[in-house]
Amino acid sequence: MKRATVLTLAVLAGLTAPIAISAGVARAASETPSDPCAVPETVYTIDGALPRAWERLKRGGALPILVLNSASARSATAYPALLEKELAARLPDRKVSVTVRNAPGATVQEMLPVLNRELAASAASLLVWQVGTADAMRNIGPDSFGEALGHGIAAAQGRGADVILMDMQYSPQTTQLITFQPYLDYVEWVSQNSDVVHFPRFEMMRHWFEEGRVGFAPDSNEEKLQAYQFVHRCLGRILADTVSTMIDRAGRPAP
Repeated sequence: MKRATVLTLAVLAGLTAPIAISAGVARAASETPSDPCAVPETVYTIDGALPRAWERLKRGGALPILVLNSASARSATAYPALLEKELAARLPDRKVSVTVRNAPGATVQEMLPVLNRELAASAASLLVWQVGTADAMRNIGPDSFGEALGHGIAAAQGRGADVILMDMQYSPQTTQLITFQPYLDYVEWVSQNSDVVHFPRFEMMRHWFEEGRVGFAPDSNEEKLQAYQFVHRCLGRILADTVSTMIDRAGRPAP
């Protein structure tokens, strides 16, 4: 039996963020079982484009990215810093910047003022919005959750930013205490109907756990650090693959 480890509710609230994938969902999603970050296409495939970010780059602009979450402060080893490093290497002729804004314990509705303020200040062309954890923990009605998501997406797109919705983290223990599925379903539904990208962190982490690639809340500080680094390294790489692939796709002529 694979050894399960415990993520506390504080961790679920975003105090640590999961990892990303390796070199692309095409690559990361698939036929390379030797890649510990790999997930199957049934979990994630890169689909869609980032037209607003592409237009900004096409005009010779930079790629400012805003990461908004309900967590506390993150370290330089968290996935946003790795995302910035990966994208900077892929776009050496453009300035890539990733700004992180934390709203600890905030629901989607409570994050809307922060979202509007930070988008106005940063003029980001891409918003990575972590959603669902606080709403599920506080049992916010899924309809209210979805309505607030819609308002935030409209605000971001109205300011010229593409949106990637990242759902909550996975832990086998906390899934027994908190009902996440309605919120996961709503994120998927909203993404399909609002021209945004759903980044399925929950399912990625569940896959890695069930495959025995990572455990959560290990028994020692060293094991905890290894799990943290694994998850963030993978998330940063997969997100970089997602962003670079979708920007490239937006710049291709329509068939």
